[in-house]
Amino acid sequence: LYFGTCQELMSFSISQINALAKLIGANPNEAKALVKLASIDVLKTLGDGKYTIALDNQTLSAQSEKPLREGGAYWTQIHYAKDTKPTLSNLVKMPVLFKTLQNGLFSFTLQEVVSLLKQPKPAAQLAQNILEKLASATTKEEFQNFSNLLLSLHHHTLTLPLQYHNRFALLQLKKRYNNRSKKTFIDFYAAFEFLGPVSGILSLQEDQIQARLCVAFERTKQFLEQDMKNFALPLSIQVQNTIEPLYESTQNSLLDVSI
Repeated sequence: LYFGTCQELMSFSISQINALAKLIGANPNEAKALVKLASIDVLKTLGDGKYTIALDNQTLSAQSEKPLREGGAYWTQIHYAKDTKPTLSNLVKMPVLFKTLQNGLFSFTLQEVVSLLKQPKPAAQLAQNILEKLASATTKEEFQNFSNLLLSLHHHTLTLPLQYHNRFALLQLKKRYNNRSKKTFIDFYAAFEFLGPVSGILSLQEDQIQARLCVAFERTKQFLEQDMKNFALPLSIQVQNTIEPLYESTQNSLLDVSI
């Protein structure tokens, strides 16, 4: 995994993530009020579409038309009606990595991410950093988190837990090169507490950077479009029902990994 041949493209991708982060960091209450997303954990299945969920340190019963996985975490919009259970709609599953890394002790600031990506071999630098942390891990959870970050590198994806303004986000970057078109692409994925998942593709074509952004919720799209001036280039935002991480945790141990 080597980003040295597309530093301009990489710098642009970071500027867009930085713009999103600043938007949330500067207006967390506004984002929460306008987008109206909630983060829930499904504690128990009650049958007939009813579930016990954890929401904002509260335990309550809710109704969902979509089947949910017990033990899973979701972004959702919640509707309250008098004398009825809250109704969950537009549910989007959270990546396992988002939840596990959110409670970890290892994270980057945006400035540290930019500095890392300016290195000649950022993946090698990140791997060395993670290996040092892995060697000093004192709990099973720490070891598992660092193992997952190494496995992500093994799958040619930079997975970076972020902290900004005391808020957590997950950023993933992956470089692609199309031999037929001779074009370089960077796929990115980010998960934000109040925006939900965001994905995009950045491409460098004839010295011009082109960008596309996808979000999971219409209100997220509307919220971001209010502040498009933060983006360096004209950018279209589309709503996409399914937004998957570039890498998701699928193994419970670190086995046969070479960096």
